[in-house]
Amino acid sequence: MRMRAACVLLACATPALSLSQGVDTVQADTAADRLGLWARTRRANGLVLSSGKTYNRVEGLPVYLGPVFHKGLGAAELNGSVIGIIRSADTFHWDSQNLGHRIDAEMRVGRGRGYGFGVSSYDVMTPVEPWQLPDPDAALAAFFGHRDFRDYFNRHGAKATATLHMSARSSFSADWSDERWGSPEARRVFSVFGNGQAWRANPVLDAGRFHIGTLRANVDTRNDDINPSTGWLFVAEYERGSGTIVDSGPTSPLARPNFSPRVTYGRALVDLRRYNRLSPTTWVNARLVLGGWLHGDDLPLERRFSVGGIGTVPGLDFRKFEPGTVDVSQCSDGGQPPAGNPAQCERVALAQLEYRNELRSSLFDFLNARPIRLRGIGFTVQPTVVAFVDAGRGWLVGQPSGTLVYSSRSLPRFGTFRTDVGLGLDLGIIGVYVAKAVSSPKDPANVFLRVHRRF
Repeated sequence: MRMRAACVLLACATPALSLSQGVDTVQADTAADRLGLWARTRRANGLVLSSGKTYNRVEGLPVYLGPVFHKGLGAAELNGSVIGIIRSADTFHWDSQNLGHRIDAEMRVGRGRGYGFGVSSYDVMTPVEPWQLPDPDAALAAFFGHRDFRDYFNRHGAKATATLHMSARSSFSADWSDERWGSPEARRVFSVFGNGQAWRANPVLDAGRFHIGTLRANVDTRNDDINPSTGWLFVAEYERGSGTIVDSGPTSPLARPNFSPRVTYGRALVDLRRYNRLSPTTWVNARLVLGGWLHGDDLPLERRFSVGGIGTVPGLDFRKFEPGTVDVSQCSDGGQPPAGNPAQCERVALAQLEYRNELRSSLFDFLNARPIRLRGIGFTVQPTVVAFVDAGRGWLVGQPSGTLVYSSRSLPRFGTFRTDVGLGLDLGIIGVYVAKAVSSPKDPANVFLRVHRRF
């Protein structure tokens, strides 16, 4: 069997790239949005200089610089930040695509249960599908392997948020934003391997002004948010958007047959995860992702879906185009897709199941006597064998036609899903995996590395 490396992730020369195990699910914001939490987590005032904890073919390395503010007022905390962003693409060329900002102000009452209010203004680059792959994995693939497993658009606007905190890790929030969306281009960005090659084009997406209302629930009963062994994680998001598209991105014919520049749509995304400990050294974990169009007009390209690649069904090559086949990964309808092969599906379903078995050895216990330290955080080597299966596909909503377009009330047959099986070794800091597509038996296996656990 011929083996092929899907990406190479070893370590990163950009020291601010985080190796934390934070959950990237349905949140639409980028790592830049989390920078506003710096003052709260550090309980300090001062000047921050940091990367955006990401690296990609549109920004290169975004550098954040600005003051942060924190003040405690009894049970309340006030946090603020005024951050300027300059991006390293095209050797820090001084132009509008390389400049941005993030300004946040937040008040929170209560440290466990409580509530909070916040406002923000921003000009940031945002991934189209952040639920697929965490920031560090995507960044290291781009920096080392010249592979960018995301597409990006520019968000420039303001947002107001209200949050009810039910516990330290569970919350319910509502926000409203007024944004202008733009479509940036892939630029000259350094990578360790393949630096002289051209990047995959960043697809031309819809540009215009949108008003977005979002309801979001996050219920987390896991025993640990970094290496969970028991519990549930439920994250759900409903989004209602309306706006005017002034410059539409190209699509395949069936993806948007009745285009209208004025759109009002409803969209939802649910990410459900269950972690089960069978014994002190074995676990079975499962994940189900369902998302897509609910009502209204066609979804803008920034809100479409896809599957395939190391974050969803790793046995399938990311954004692979096969002429003459029904494309259930990106939902192009058989013809040549637009440049960059963008996500065009209106709905998506993904199921992931894994079995984990930790290996015990006196050698590893000896090595872990003094934990490996990275940026002040201690890590121990915990070799765990991981066996997994994945199944997923996307589809369009409309009148039934073949196996790509389904009515709004029908679901695809399971036999049309793309599937894979795989095996890996998770060392705690990094994992090495091999995945083979079952639905495409002629495709070679993919070998890949992950900084995070798969989910």
